[in-house]
Amino acid sequence: MSYRFFAGVRPSRVWLAAALLVVPASRLWIAAPAAAQTISGTVRETGDGRPIAGGFISLLNSEGEGLEADFTAADGLFSLRVPGPGRYRIRVERIGYANWVTEPYDVTAGQSLTITVEVPPEPVRLGDLRVEVSGSCLDDPSEGAALATVWEEARKALETAVWAEGRGELTFTLREYQRTLDPRHLTTLEVESRTRRHVRLPPFRSLPARQLTTSGYALVEADSAIFYAPDATVLLSPEFRDTQCFGLERAEVDDEAMLGITFRPRRGRDVIDIEGTLWLAEESAELRRVQIRYRNVPMPRNAQRRHIGADLTFDRLPEGPFYVRDWWVRFPIGSRSSRFRAGLSGRLDPVLVAYRQAGGTVTDAFAGGVSFEVGEGAVTGVLRDSVGGEPLAGAEIVVRDWDDAAAFLPRPQAADVPFSAVTDEAGGFEVAGLPDGVYALGVDHPKLQAAGVRLNETRVVVEDRTSDPLELWTPSADALFARVCPRSSPYGSTGAVVGFARDADTGLPLPDSEVEAVWRVQRLQGTARNAVTSEQSEYAGGASDERGRFAICGVPLGEPVLLRPRGVDEAVELELVTRIAWRDVFVQP
Repeated sequence: MSYRFFAGVRPSRVWLAAALLVVPASRLWIAAPAAAQTISGTVRETGDGRPIAGGFISLLNSEGEGLEADFTAADGLFSLRVPGPGRYRIRVERIGYANWVTEPYDVTAGQSLTITVEVPPEPVRLGDLRVEVSGSCLDDPSEGAALATVWEEARKALETAVWAEGRGELTFTLREYQRTLDPRHLTTLEVESRTRRHVRLPPFRSLPARQLTTSGYALVEADSAIFYAPDATVLLSPEFRDTQCFGLERAEVDDEAMLGITFRPRRGRDVIDIEGTLWLAEESAELRRVQIRYRNVPMPRNAQRRHIGADLTFDRLPEGPFYVRDWWVRFPIGSRSSRFRAGLSGRLDPVLVAYRQAGGTVTDAFAGGVSFEVGEGAVTGVLRDSVGGEPLAGAEIVVRDWDDAAAFLPRPQAADVPFSAVTDEAGGFEVAGLPDGVYALGVDHPKLQAAGVRLNETRVVVEDRTSDPLELWTPSADALFARVCPRSSPYGSTGAVVGFARDADTGLPLPDSEVEAVWRVQRLQGTARNAVTSEQSEYAGGASDERGRFAICGVPLGEPVLLRPRGVDEAVELELVTRIAWRDVFVQP
């Protein structure tokens, strides 16, 4: 997977090439091609004879190599194509259970077998594993009893993802986005999004493992960079295991007890590499997330390494393969400043201007025109601007647990949560991937940020994968004016202008900039007999704060006003028809 950006320019509207861990593909819902020879039958648990649904079943040759694979159906049925006469075994793998391999079956020319495979139910209990905290890092994830147990469960999940990619029979709907984030607070400055439908697998592809481990996971040059992340094939590759060392840790992630397989580059590697953690749920042993950080990245001045990385959230199709449901990759955008590095005459020092975050969400999967549920609910709605009445595009919608909102925990940014969206040109939004439950939905927008206002969160209930559509409105102009200009009368003839001072070259917020509003007034001078009318200029102004926000009160309603950086002739003409207006001012630093 790759994400490309160019330093020193405003965000482009050209979509970036990408490749992440694979997204869902087909299982036994798609009929296997007709074959002359097959081994088919039923997989059951020994003892009670319960059919095993969703088991990953493989045909092994006499050398133990996998030749064919599929998932068992809801009633435990399977059918595998046999390439020719020979001796074969059947391997059954289930997440959270020990693997099982049958005795060999001899298949003669033209013969098809029907068998019953009985599998002892031997649960894998990750919660019982002892995790020791140490500074050691094992050369292979299959080393050490506890690490090997957890790695085997992760391997099963990744293998199903690789298998699904090879089938290539599923199409799906994919919602993608790119955000430019404030370098200090990671709030969204600019966003682009799109929905792709009927996308065939794989929508993303990584570079080969050998190329990534040899050349690195990013290519950073003076004015551009490309960031890569591994897919399931890379994570399972010998090259990845040969260049990383592995450990095990226990933690609570997303309010769930998990075990994490940690990985980091071995000593002596000087290319841009990755480190991170594969998180598995202790109770179910299912792969939940893969968190990635980049190492050895040349950093623009003021950039923070903790903000650079990737995050992949896993889910599983019903009785089918694992896939990445939500993902994002974040990296810095640098620009050339006017400062010179000490001792390096003529060499400009790159400085951080923003972070770029690109990601997406899988919403629906289809096979043969039939839609398959992907275990997610959605919250939909529309946001409107009370000041003008029109739909409000570009607003961040953030959904979190209601309990967190009720406990008054700080509301997270969209960049830090798995469930978020951005309103489109019609003000519409959809937040997908939500399990049934009660949530708090928050709204943020540059207009509201400029006025220093944040809407109260809305309580939302998702039940049976649906929720009631929402219609949200921003506060009224009078309410915003009272917040911005608390000392001004709400019934007078003046209003306010709020906005962001922005860098004229990059469009990013610019702190500590003086902004002023200028208008003309007529005054009478002289005596009653010799009164003379003259025009004079009046001013009101203020400075932008650390986020580039400014607010100017005392601006007359219904009069032409010029808004400009202080001391500069260029100005934007406006006329306040409501109590408050939003205008950005572009400043040449």
